[in-house]
Amino acid sequence: MKKIDIEKALADPEGLKKLSERATLIRQKHGTATDRPVAKLRQVQLRPTQVCPTPAEIKVNDQDHAERRHLLANISRLVPDLANEPPKSALEKLVQRYKEKPSTAGGFLVEDAINRLTISAKLDTQTEKLVDEAIRTLGATAGGQKRGTARRSSKDTDSIWSRLYRHSDYEGRSLFINHDPGWVYRRIRKSALSDANLNDRISSLYVDASSTEVGGKVILFQNDRFTGRFAMFSTTAGAPDERAYTPYVGDFINDRTSSILVVRQYENEFAVALGDFGLRDTIEDFVNGVDGRISLRGDPIITWDMWPSFSPERRYIYLRIPVEVAIDWWPDYDAEVRYWIYLYVNADGDLRGYVDWYGAWAESGWKSDDVVDGLMDAIPNTIDDVNGQLNTALAAAALFAPFERQYFLPGTAGNTGYTDDDLTLVLVRR
Repeated sequence: MKKIDIEKALADPEGLKKLSERATLIRQKHGTATDRPVAKLRQVQLRPTQVCPTPAEIKVNDQDHAERRHLLANISRLVPDLANEPPKSALEKLVQRYKEKPSTAGGFLVEDAINRLTISAKLDTQTEKLVDEAIRTLGATAGGQKRGTARRSSKDTDSIWSRLYRHSDYEGRSLFINHDPGWVYRRIRKSALSDANLNDRISSLYVDASSTEVGGKVILFQNDRFTGRFAMFSTTAGAPDERAYTPYVGDFINDRTSSILVVRQYENEFAVALGDFGLRDTIEDFVNGVDGRISLRGDPIITWDMWPSFSPERRYIYLRIPVEVAIDWWPDYDAEVRYWIYLYVNADGDLRGYVDWYGAWAESGWKSDDVVDGLMDAIPNTIDDVNGQLNTALAAAALFAPFERQYFLPGTAGNTGYTDDDLTLVLVRR
């Protein structure tokens, strides 16, 4: 019921009576109105005819990220013979062991030993030199031998790393992050930044990489789980091993970082914003078919949901469609129709995708549950349309197949923006 209709009812005794009767019935059925929004989600029951990835293809596509939940491991517990070593001496010995026998675990220990020194305060000249030598050791070519993964190719080489500082001009405490070979993403969550006392406290940084890397990016995000505003900082174009310094991250993201992604780039890749595929237009065409009471109340949002709690190993294209739900003799409700789309590259190098989860949201109120339940009943009837439009959009990419992999960047791949602006799909050709 629109505002103008409510005003007319209030001005008409019969209309006012109907509104009062309606309110009584709703109060009897629902009791007190909920004071918070309602949201639900459900996994799609795939049809037998739906083309889906094989277990092997899922493994290859989903093993694209690395995360250490605790950046400051107890070195004395993991390496007992170093329990009584001062931090600088422990770092020197761990670096020497890494040189002799490089490994992922050894690299993590070196990273921890570096951060034991850097998160406390600005370093003196001698300690700074020791830390920088340790960082360069991790990025040496020998590091390229240290990991095998489900999808390892010649394009996965050595390391990308970054050091992020509390203050501008590389002052104050800092955090070192090393991104090993074999993964697209290295994830840093809010909890890790809080452990380093750097949550919402990053003002400068540098990005560096091995000479054999194609390149990489460090992306700072406003919120945990890689959402909100973002700012992107890249290795030096054409010379990734020339350290790219940023003495001030800019007012847009300064002291606002609660999660970080380090992202590896590849040869033969190209990027396209999903909004350019025409998805928004096609969404608008079929959303009105969900239910006659539903109408769009804004532009569809194309964004991402990276490794959500209900499916923690997967990245999703996340479609959020703002709608208005009309209710007889009651105010209309703001709501959202939501789709989580899973993309993958199959064994033949073709890009495929389908709706894996769907959901609905409604603003708080007496009818919130009814609105969400109604949407959840109606959405399954639209999933075939969404999958059809998705396949039509992805067909354009077939001209450039076969692909080695796909990955996402936030927004339209600009240096700053918001994750709700759009989603950029990056395709790496074989």
